[in-house]
Order: sequence, then C-alpha cells, then structure tokens
Amino acid sequence: MTAPINTTTLAHNYRPDIDGLRAVAVLSVVIFHAFPNEAWLPGGFIGVDVFFVISGYLISKILFGEIEQHRFSLASFYGRRIRRIFPALAVCLAAVLAYGFVVLMPSELAQLGKQVFLGAGFLSNFALWSESGYFDRAATSKPLLHLWSLGIEEQFYILWPPLLWIAFKLKAAIGRLIIGLLVASFAVNIALSLTDTSSDFYLPVSRFWELLAGAALAWRRDIALKAGLKHLISLAGIAAILVSARLFTADMRFPGWLALLPVAGSAGIILAGSNAFVNRTILSNRVAVSVGLISYPLYLWHWPLIAFSYVIRGKPPTSFMAFGIVIASLLLAWATYRFIEGPVRFGSNRARHTQIAAACVAVLGACGLAVWVAAGVPQRFPASQDLEKLNAATLDVIYAPTNGMNVLEYDSRGHSMVAQIGQGARKVALAGNSAMFHYGPRFQQLADEGLLAVRAYFVTGPACPLVPGVIARDEFANCAHVANRLLELVQKEKVQTVVLGPHYWPRKNAFIEREGKSIPLDGGDEGRRAFYANLEDYVRQLQLNATVYLVLGAPQSLTGLNPQRMVTRGVTGVRVETNVDNAVPIANLRAVYAQSDADLRAVAESTGAKLLDVFPDVCGNGETCSAFFGTREPKFTDGVHLRPVFARKHLHFLDFLLM
Repeated sequence: MTAPINTTTLAHNYRPDIDGLRAVAVLSVVIFHAFPNEAWLPGGFIGVDVFFVISGYLISKILFGEIEQHRFSLASFYGRRIRRIFPALAVCLAAVLAYGFVVLMPSELAQLGKQVFLGAGFLSNFALWSESGYFDRAATSKPLLHLWSLGIEEQFYILWPPLLWIAFKLKAAIGRLIIGLLVASFAVNIALSLTDTSSDFYLPVSRFWELLAGAALAWRRDIALKAGLKHLISLAGIAAILVSARLFTADMRFPGWLALLPVAGSAGIILAGSNAFVNRTILSNRVAVSVGLISYPLYLWHWPLIAFSYVIRGKPPTSFMAFGIVIASLLLAWATYRFIEGPVRFGSNRARHTQIAAACVAVLGACGLAVWVAAGVPQRFPASQDLEKLNAATLDVIYAPTNGMNVLEYDSRGHSMVAQIGQGARKVALAGNSAMFHYGPRFQQLADEGLLAVRAYFVTGPACPLVPGVIARDEFANCAHVANRLLELVQKEKVQTVVLGPHYWPRKNAFIEREGKSIPLDGGDEGRRAFYANLEDYVRQLQLNATVYLVLGAPQSLTGLNPQRMVTRGVTGVRVETNVDNAVPIANLRAVYAQSDADLRAVAESTGAKLLDVFPDVCGNGETCSAFFGTREPKFTDGVHLRPVFARKHLHFLDFLLM
C-alpha cells in the first residue's frame, strides 16, 4: 500500500488524479478478495502493483526535490513515513489482535500473534515466503496476510533514500542508477517466475523494479508531451490496468512478465499528467479522489474482516455478507482517516506524534510476540480437556520423513525428499504424497521396539501424484522428479517391495503426457484415463524389479474428522461443540474415492499388483468412523493427515511387510 504525500505542505504539487488511481487500485484488491467466486475481477490483485508504482513515484519525487535543494534529512523523511503509516496500522493491529483474543483457538491466536509481531516489523512478506507451500495455513485463516505488500514498500523506503543521497553526493548518474537497478530487479523477477513463484511474489528484490518504475518517472518529470499523446497514453494506461484486473487469474505465474501490463499502465497514467482525458474526467472525480484518500486504511481493514468471516463460518462469506464487509471496511477506513490519520499527520507537535505512533506499533509488536510465545494464551478458556486436546491436535506438525529418518535427499522448498530408516536385508520403498508419508511414524515405532526388519525408503513429495508424465506448472513443478527418482532407487538399491499411493490428481495448471499428447488434469475423463494408463505402465516398470502394492483411498474429511471444525464459533467467541456426533459414516468416506479406487482395482487386476486398505486401521470395521481414539484424542491434525501419536500405535496394515 502507498501513502499519499502531505497535501497540506505540497499542495502546489498535489495531483488528484493519483488519488483517483489509488481508488482504482484499492477497489480492485477489495473486490478480488471479497468476491473470489464471482469472477468479476479475478486479477484484482494487480492493484498492489499499481500502488507500488504510485509509491515509487511520489516518494522519489519528494526525495529528488529535497536532495536537490539540500533540504534532505533521513530523520525528517522517516518521521513523515511514521506519521503516515503507523497510526492506522497501530489501530488495525490492536483491533485484530483484540478480536482474535475473543474468537480464535489458542493455536490460531498464536499464529495471529506471530503475524502481528512480523507486521509491526514490516517483515510479513519474508514470513509468507518462508511459510509458503503445501502445508502453509490457508490464506483465509491469516487476518494480516495482506501486510506483505506494506513490508515490501517499507523495505524499499529503508534502502532507497540513503542510496539516493549517497548517489547525489558522489555525483553519480541518477538516471543510469535507476535504470540499472530496475533492470536487475526485473531480471530477478523473470528468473524466479520460472523457478520459484513464491519467492518471486514475496521477495523485495523481485518487486523493487515496480517501485523503481515510479522513481524513473519522478526523475524524468520534465518530459514534454503533446496533448493528444497524453490523452492516448492515459487511455492506454487505464485500459492496461482494467484488462489485467479482468483477465489475469491467481493461477498465472505472477508477477513475472505479466506484471509489465499493470505497471506500464500505471506509469502511463502518471506520465500523462493531470490534464489528460482519463486523469481529468475520471480519476479526478470527487468520488474517486475521496476513495483514494482513504485507500490506505481501506486496504488495512478489508482483509481482516474477510479473514475473520472465513474463520468464524468455516467457509467463504455469502455475497450479501461480502457486500456488508465492503461497506464496513469503507466506514472503518473513513473513521480511521478522519479521527486517527488526519490529526496525527497534520496536527501540531509532530515530533511527539511521531514518537507516540512509533511506540504504539512497537508495543503492539511486543504484544504479538508475547501471544505467539505464550502459545495463544490457552488460559483464556475455562478448563476443558476437549479443547486442550483439540488445540494440541491442530498444533501437531504434519509428519515428514525429515522429522526422524536419515535424509538422503531434500528439496529445500519441500516438494520432494528421499529418506531411509532401518538396516534390514530386505528393502521396501514407500512412495507417494503427504497422505502416504504420514504413515512414517509407524516405521519409527517398530524401529524403536526393535521390530523393523527391513531397510525402508520414503520417496515423497507433498501433493505430488506418483505417476510419470505429470507436468505441474505451478509451485509443484518439481513433482515430476518424484516418480523418476523412485524408479532409479528401486533399480540401484535392488528394492524388493514398493508401496504406492498414486491417487488421481485433478488440478489447475497440471497436464499429463500420453502418446504424444498433453492432456489437462482438470477433472475430465480424458485426463483421468491417461493418468491411470500411465500408472499401469509405471507399475509394470517397477515390477521388473519389485513386488508392487497399491494403497486405496484413505479416510479424510475436512469437516467431520477435522479438529479445527469441532468447535462452535460465533462473532462473540468460540467453544467446544458438546452435542455433536463426530463419527462419520464410512460409506460417505468411501464414496470420496469410489472412482479412483475403481481405477486402482482395474490397474491391479491388469498388472497383478496387490491392494492395501488402511480404512480398518483408521476407522475400525463398523459403519462409522470416529474422529477420536483413546480418551477422545483426535486422530487427525487437519482432517486429512493423521497425527503421529495415532499412526505410531494404530496403523498396522503395513506391518506384514516390515517385520
């Protein structure tokens, strides 16, 4: 998010059309977040890129003027930033943390405390980058997720002013410096977009080029354009932004090359000047300017309201609720601007206001850290064994072979790994995605008891289908490596037994190569048939060296078996649901895998592979599957992945291969 320059002290330079451009940016983001299923603005996230360009332009314009006139002071610059950014941020952080104290379970509040701490330190983008991946908590459960963009801007503000001041002192070529840094940052962006989209999205080094595009405009502010050309540029600029917001989707590789369109559009509008047609007639409209003036607090408020609605309901808000959230966000933004931001920015005794604002954010950061360290303050709730157990289950780390085995290979982004346990003469390989490797604690239990009689290998990749030919064009692009690595391992180590969990994997941006064709794995029959045809070929390859077992679908339910959903939530608090039956009909759980299990049975019949079923170990042999074991301990950590404490003692379906 960007902050408007002080329109009191710089009134002669004030451009209302830039506030109007802010309105376009913030409304794009708000609509994208509030109505994700309406497909109105599937690319509304580009509003952040518009803000980056505006920020780079306005901040650099101020810096150039002050440095050239020998009035520049780091203390003065950062004081203005604090008075502009910190007051609204402090109010938002305080409100979000206070409300989280009421409605969040301990594990959730601990995560919120972490978000507050990192948000106050403008490090949210680094945290999201380090957490991103298959096992990251859903974005909708993070009320302060949106502070990543504020982090990038503040990191730019930390580096750019002193660098620019030094360059002026050394009489360096400022234009060349800007272009050089811009090109370097853009090159990093393109490189990461091809290899690591998460890093590309969150790291400042791949985003600074967008702010530097604005800085370049500020440096060449004397460019003279004919009136007709200005009108044309402004029309092209707004068209580029609107086309991006309407046609881009979250599944695309972004920022990458695609970010050029909204960045160029924003730069064009700024370059065209306040008298260009679009700027004068649309962006300088009183309504647009008014929304632009409250764009920063509007950005701050809208996402926490949306995220809390997800958390409380356990599902997205209805369209009616979303409209209400947008209205509430606008009202909160206006009140924040009117009663908090304005008095601090434009009132007297600015030095004191700066100190108070900085102290408030620092104290809130410390409070967030304390809540994080205190594990979400479970003492908030009355003594309840059920709540403690549910909370403990949600805190369980999803098992990975890296937790306690000899790691032979590990992809640092967590998308593939090879690990080994046991020293027996017989060799067994277990391969699949996360729904397979959470059986690993049973291997460790047998090893601890001296009963593991094999050398066992895990070849795994979170969310990866273990079938050759699958091409994923997103953060799981490395999945293709897993199937090939297993085949190499079986041949090299002379593995006698292979256990596979290769379930069909409908997914956007994924394809499977079959007989020279690239077939989308989007849920269609053609992709499914190609998937299992490739699996059949793969099983036959493995059978040249080993006996192959296929694991049928395992029980999972994001509602009935999920400890995070075993509580009653409301706008006033959270409590354990005491009168709900958490046993799920096994027929319902089996139905989830009816088609894929039928396909696996067909592959087994065709190839002679053997089938394994984990249902009896997890659910027993009755008609329902309980979410609990022992003294009402949850079996699952999230409704999909079994807790290690359960897997160790209760998963016996592989024992005959291991002992």
